[in-house]
Amino acid sequence: MNTLANLRDVAHLVPGLKLGVLWRSDAPHFGDLPPEGHEPWPPSLVVDLRDEAERSHGHPLAESTVVVAVPVFADAAVQAQAGGGTLKGLYAQMIKGEAAARLVEAVTVVAGADGPSLVHCSAGKDRTGLTVALALALIGVERRHIVEDYVLTTESMPGVIARMSRQFGIGDGAANLAEIPQEVLQAPAYAIESVLDVWEAHPGGVEEWFYAAGGEAAVVTRLRERLLDA
Repeated sequence: MNTLANLRDVAHLVPGLKLGVLWRSDAPHFGDLPPEGHEPWPPSLVVDLRDEAERSHGHPLAESTVVVAVPVFADAAVQAQAGGGTLKGLYAQMIKGEAAARLVEAVTVVAGADGPSLVHCSAGKDRTGLTVALALALIGVERRHIVEDYVLTTESMPGVIARMSRQFGIGDGAANLAEIPQEVLQAPAYAIESVLDVWEAHPGGVEEWFYAAGGEAAVVTRLRERLLDA
């Protein structure tokens, strides 16, 4: 597959958003063809949530657009183990401390952009999923729509795994699916709901959580202006 496997405009599924502003995807690869239905390509801004090791070979879009690296979860493997090896445990670690501050930073970068913005990690599921969920929650998108956008990634995971398998030379993508825990290959509603529960339970809701993690009110205002179709 020589094009992105998990690319979508968030506005296609979430009502009330402007089309062509917030895109999400798995990681672009060198040699990829421009995706259909996403013009202009590349977008004006790319927010790369991967860590330094994942970005060691450079970014395929760096010569043609602005790429901002915001490594949301630099020690994902260690943190996942600390979270008990489950998605809920992993996500609980991602909304604490330095990881939470990086989520805030990623949303802040998106809010300050002009034109289409693409947010991606490796698969476009966990780091991307939480970043997009935070942006949507901050602008008042209904919980059910945030969940619907998140779970849509499950349909794309076979293609994502196939691309990653070829990139890292680990054999046939389909064969490797059997070696990976099923939860990792999916985007179950309960995983993102566990994050939304924390944000909603925070005193003052998700906005106050955002501010406590280093965010600013002006960013929320700008995000609403950028994303909401008034």
